[in-house]
Amino acid sequence: MSTPGQKSEAMTLLFWAGMAALLFSNLDSLRSSPQETAIGALLIGVASMYPVYLWCAGQVQGLPVFPFFSLTYLWTFCLPLLSANPNVLSYSPEAQLRGALTTVLFLASGILVWLQIVRTPRTVKKPFRALKTATADNVFIAVVAAGAFLNMYVVGGWSGIPDKLFTIVRGIILGLSFLGIFVLAYRAGQNSMPRPKQYIFFWALVANIVTAAAGLILKTSLTLFLLSVMAFVIGGRRLPIVGLLMGIFLLLPLHYGKHEMRHKYWEGDTPHFVQPWQYAAWFQEWQGYAEENKNHVPQRWEKVEEKESFVERSSVIHMLMMAQAKIPEPYPYLEGKTYAIIPGLIVPRILNPNKLRSHEGTHMLNVHVRRQTYEQTWKTTIAWGLLPEAYANFGYFGCILIGGIMGAFYGTITIAAIGTPPFSARMMFCVLIMSLALASTEWTAGVYAATLFQSSVPIVGIKYAFMKIYRPKTAGSWSGKSAFEGQAYPYLVQPKISPERSTN
Repeated sequence: MSTPGQKSEAMTLLFWAGMAALLFSNLDSLRSSPQETAIGALLIGVASMYPVYLWCAGQVQGLPVFPFFSLTYLWTFCLPLLSANPNVLSYSPEAQLRGALTTVLFLASGILVWLQIVRTPRTVKKPFRALKTATADNVFIAVVAAGAFLNMYVVGGWSGIPDKLFTIVRGIILGLSFLGIFVLAYRAGQNSMPRPKQYIFFWALVANIVTAAAGLILKTSLTLFLLSVMAFVIGGRRLPIVGLLMGIFLLLPLHYGKHEMRHKYWEGDTPHFVQPWQYAAWFQEWQGYAEENKNHVPQRWEKVEEKESFVERSSVIHMLMMAQAKIPEPYPYLEGKTYAIIPGLIVPRILNPNKLRSHEGTHMLNVHVRRQTYEQTWKTTIAWGLLPEAYANFGYFGCILIGGIMGAFYGTITIAAIGTPPFSARMMFCVLIMSLALASTEWTAGVYAATLFQSSVPIVGIKYAFMKIYRPKTAGSWSGKSAFEGQAYPYLVQPKISPERSTN
């Protein structure tokens, strides 16, 4: 069995192998880009990957919440500088370097604050709430399986559940299934889940991925696949080789045939439904289109449709450069106006029928720099992101401030979950924050706050309805055995035990 030191060494080697592959694949772009652009891209790359390196090397504790956050700046701010993105190329190399240095300033302030928190050794001292592991395993495996059933219900065109009830149930099940997939894959990576349950979870996960893909929305399936792989790696600091190969060779190639399948089955007047017993033929047809497109060599007279790459679609740095080109001249700083509306955004609409849209801060930014009129914002949303919003409000000071706040927030959430079981409220909330760190690349602070509030409600409900309170065993504390001792949390005891019970 590998020791923690050996696992850290393996992850460090994997990190450097990934960095070498990334550098090699972008070497030609670095050489052909203007010097200012190449320097800017390299600086952002170093700043965004440094927290990831620290986590892989085992130099920081806890889940990689901030490392995931900084990692997103690789494909939203770094790589777009080396791509043929017309939005980026419309700015001079000097403007690109200025945007890159601003990004590094933002990330550096976050890293400095985050490191001060997560590098400090901590032990669990305060009581916390958690679910019993054996029960929680069963419940979340059932939730993952229920997620697959709901996918089949939608893809198959089934009926029987009232629409309003189905919307509520589906929202709860899908939210909990994402959380369950992460926590269960995390425990599987740790090898702390019984082997039979690992197999059951694996097949429930496969069913969830397959049924989601059957609806021809490949992004959902890829999200579930990547979520489970990341959780397994975080839990065990090793790769799930079998699952990874299955996803790479069976799931990813379907991307090449999705447009033909959608054109054939989505564009008719009658909706097309797929039943579970038809999945084999359905995916065989899809695979056939994929193989045909991969091997197709276009003729000279054929019109080849140019499509944006993932990096080009993900770019956010051009919004920062636009803000720096227009603010403070000819348009002034917003001085916190997009942050002032946040309290109103987290109030449920049922309590405030006139509640602003969650993207109101984004719309304010676009209207302020004349990118859109307010009427146009009702039809189209042009994303900004936390960093461009910070600059638009307070300039470079805002970039340093918001970077530091994010570092403090992610560091505090990370350190609070260290030492607690996977099914504790702290760990579940940490997992939620980590998912938001990955998903928030184009969010302004208002969208982030509203999403965080809404996503936290199920965890808070589970915490107070189903979780019991535990505290670490310390010298002089009650020495009686917990109901979970030797099974789930061997180092924990239940608090609030009366003296009479402790002597029985």
